[in-house]
Amino acid sequence: MNIYSYPEGDLLKIASQFKKHLKDGIPTIKKTNSVLDEGFVYKFKALFYEVQANPKEPESDSITYQYKLDLESLADQARSFFLIFRFYLQKAFPYDADLCQQYGYIEIEKMVQDYSALPTFLEETVQLINEKRSFLRAANCPDSTLDELICLSFRFTDVDEQLRKYLQKKEMKNKAYQNNLKELCRLMEIVHEAASQSLQSDPESLRYLTFPPKEYIH
Repeated sequence: MNIYSYPEGDLLKIASQFKKHLKDGIPTIKKTNSVLDEGFVYKFKALFYEVQANPKEPESDSITYQYKLDLESLADQARSFFLIFRFYLQKAFPYDADLCQQYGYIEIEKMVQDYSALPTFLEETVQLINEKRSFLRAANCPDSTLDELICLSFRFTDVDEQLRKYLQKKEMKNKAYQNNLKELCRLMEIVHEAASQSLQSDPESLRYLTFPPKEYIH
């Protein structure tokens, strides 16, 4: 049978029922499958509690939301400073069309809206400031503007890295959950098959150790 057609919530309800009645049913159903022993019961219960204690993380959560708000705020700040920086860059290097084009309005808008590309763009800006600060100063660009851009680069990169690590950790946790649930379902199938063969004369026990029709899950 395809037990994965059951919603996850229903599978866990069935697993909870199996857990409650498995120990009492083992003496009878183990006759049809040698793996059904006390060790099996222990493994089943341990896996069930593991799945219950470490549920799947939702795709959206308050921590991810806050990280994204922080990145959005930093990107907005970067946009403002990029426009100021661009003004002084054009004054310092009026004949460097490629350099001025790199910080054109359209390019800046693309960068601040693309969080995957913005860290690299900020790092390149920091490198440019470090290399050309004296020329920018000569064009009357305030050091505070340059320093703030450098600070924003570090802050954005830091928050972006924290978000990436958090999402990776959440992904690993969800993979572990899916693997545990898959293994729990495999054990449930073993119980179902064994109970279906050996408990026909005991309808009450059969009901507790087999998958019910979906419409009877409450």
